[in-house]
Amino acid sequence: MREWADLAADQDGIITHRQLLAFGLSGATISRMRHRDVLIPRCRGVYLVHGAPLTYRAHLWMAVAATGGTLGFGTAAHLWGQVDEPPAVVQIVLPPTRRVTRPPKTRVHRVLTAPRTVRRLDGLPVTDRVHTTLDHLGRLRASEAYRLADRARQRGWITSRDIAKRLARHPGCRGNTMLRQILSQLDDGAAAQSERVLHQLLRKAGVTGWRANEPIWWNGELVGVADIALPRLMLIIEIDGWAFHSDVDQFQRDRTRQNTLVAAGWTVLRFTWADLTQRPEHVIRAIRQILES
Repeated sequence: MREWADLAADQDGIITHRQLLAFGLSGATISRMRHRDVLIPRCRGVYLVHGAPLTYRAHLWMAVAATGGTLGFGTAAHLWGQVDEPPAVVQIVLPPTRRVTRPPKTRVHRVLTAPRTVRRLDGLPVTDRVHTTLDHLGRLRASEAYRLADRARQRGWITSRDIAKRLARHPGCRGNTMLRQILSQLDDGAAAQSERVLHQLLRKAGVTGWRANEPIWWNGELVGVADIALPRLMLIIEIDGWAFHSDVDQFQRDRTRQNTLVAAGWTVLRFTWADLTQRPEHVIRAIRQILES
């Protein structure tokens, strides 16, 4: 039978008062557990189980548990692998009318978010990649926004149509000025379909056991989101677009991230758009060498 400790383990040591009651614990029992430091209060109605490390993921779960909200904006962009560094505060999306007690180091964004725009990444509720990209782009400075928009288009995260739909459906949203500027400079025909092409190559070659857009965690920290991961083999496959080579800062960040992945025990293969389209046999041969080793 599933116990409350199992749920807390799934939530990186975080458990709520309401969840404990749902497992049949009485208020008096929970109070005794607090006094004995079995449960350490972190914010109203939210506890950290004794002995569990207060990792970044634990902070994310604490914000979600305290508010019942969805991780969004810069936090979601980090979890989707769109930005390397998480924001200084956890960013949560809530409906305009929901009243909550905001936990420490948490920022609440009041927006209308339909259920279909929420996804689960390692159990955490996160705004989907399209909404995350558009939300985050609207809050960036021009140089950063253009760089991310270019990368997002090449990776197939958003299209010009996605931006146009956002502007039409939510004309008064904050960030629309930046989205309009981005839309005016994008040529929809230039969007790369690199991830889709790689998926087709893997399926055609009969390669199984892979996962797309897989979050990679190490020591409670998100290292990044792999384009393709084969967890059983500890193998990651990454695709570099042309913007990767023209952006020195991104080049350095990706190299630093790759070093961290290698230190964590992963093997990383990198391919370019030219590899996928002009040398697909080279791509599959390199992957098979790892599979057969």
